Amino acid sequence: MNRRWLVTVLALACAVVVAPVQSMGQATGAPTGQRLRLRLTIPSFSDAGPIPLPFTCYADGKKAISPALRWANAPATTRSFVVMLTGPENHRRGGHTVAFFWGRWNIPGTATQLAEGQPVGVEQSDGSRHMASDDGILGYDPPCAPPGAGPIHYQYKLYALDQMLSLPADATREAVLQAMEGHIVGASVYYGTLERAQ
Repeated sequence: MNRRWLVTVLALACAVVVAPVQSMGQATGAPTGQRLRLRLTIPSFSDAGPIPLPFTCYADGKKAISPALRWANAPATTRSFVVMLTGPENHRRGGHTVAFFWGRWNIPGTATQLAEGQPVGVEQSDGSRHMASDDGILGYDPPCAPPGAGPIHYQYKLYALDQMLSLPADATREAVLQAMEGHIVGASVYYGTLERAQ
């Protein structure tokens, strides 16, 4: 009888010790069923790092090109992407609005990148369209930090939408932003800095 009682006590003790260990293993192990977040990367420079001069207004011969953009982990409901480049600290017009350098909408939801040196013009070969920048450029309008202003930050932003946008080909940034409302299923921001001493 004592022997049975001892076996029972030992079995219960083992169960008490093992259960927390298993729980801890589940808590610290790889998460199951957790969705990865949309992630934008720019191979040419590190996040929050200096933007190489070929992608700025200081490029040789002032012939700037757009950097390559890559992204992963788009939500399953993604039907299109929107790309924007803004300069929150770069008030080129002397006001308090965010400077707008580049915008492209209705990039197909199956896309995972934009190659370096994207062409200018409203309509692109993949069916996407450019918005006019603050300077009226339909394409990549390179960042141009004011000399002596210190490091200026720029935001390359990617939005995943659950639909293609039904807008006129020459839609403005404001129109695109308004049409995006309620349809953003993912977003990612990649930062770059630019500084000119003189």
